[in-house]
Amino acid sequence: MDVLKQMQTLTLFQGVPAEKLKVLAERALYRTCKAGEMFIGETDPAHAFYVVITGQVKLYKISAEGKEQTLNLLGPGEPFGMCTAFAIESFPANVMALEESGILLFPGPAMEAIAMEEPHLLVNIIRILSDRLKEAMTLIESLALKEIPQRIASFLIHALKGENEQGVSQLELTVTQRELAKILGATPEALSRALRKMSNTGVLAMDGRSIRILDRKALGELAEGD
Repeated sequence: MDVLKQMQTLTLFQGVPAEKLKVLAERALYRTCKAGEMFIGETDPAHAFYVVITGQVKLYKISAEGKEQTLNLLGPGEPFGMCTAFAIESFPANVMALEESGILLFPGPAMEAIAMEEPHLLVNIIRILSDRLKEAMTLIESLALKEIPQRIASFLIHALKGENEQGVSQLELTVTQRELAKILGATPEALSRALRKMSNTGVLAMDGRSIRILDRKALGELAEGD
């Protein structure tokens, strides 16, 4: 794989001079993970920056009681480990590949050296962290204040962002319903019941991982708790 060529396509490195990217590319390591393989475990020591190149990974936490909560789903071009790239500490979550995935690893010291010289890289990191913070706040609000049907509706509206607000919309889930339940903080059985009710009331129709939104207005009202 041409690491430098891959880096030049990533939003994270936009605006960073080619000679700086070449230095990083020479230090980068490329790893592949099979579906279901743990990439990093919570509390593992980490001092690196990672970018998903192919496939999909999930970041998740497990409570003392064994309950799993998915924090993020990351696909090609999306970075993670930004909190450990500039400090030696344990990784704050577990990272597992949901499908066969390729991941670039950049040593923390190398990233820090380039970041000290290239404001474009720092600005790109800040923007990504800002987006992640907003996503985290939305997740916390949903888990703390919303019932399962509201969580599903909010998730679908977020997933359909950028689609036409009128008429019928359709999306393909990139995860199984079991994984979706972990994102929404629900049991698979509760998620299935809620989706079935939404289907029976004409809000949506499901066919495997394909979800067709039949009533966008009703979906929005459900997300708001009406």
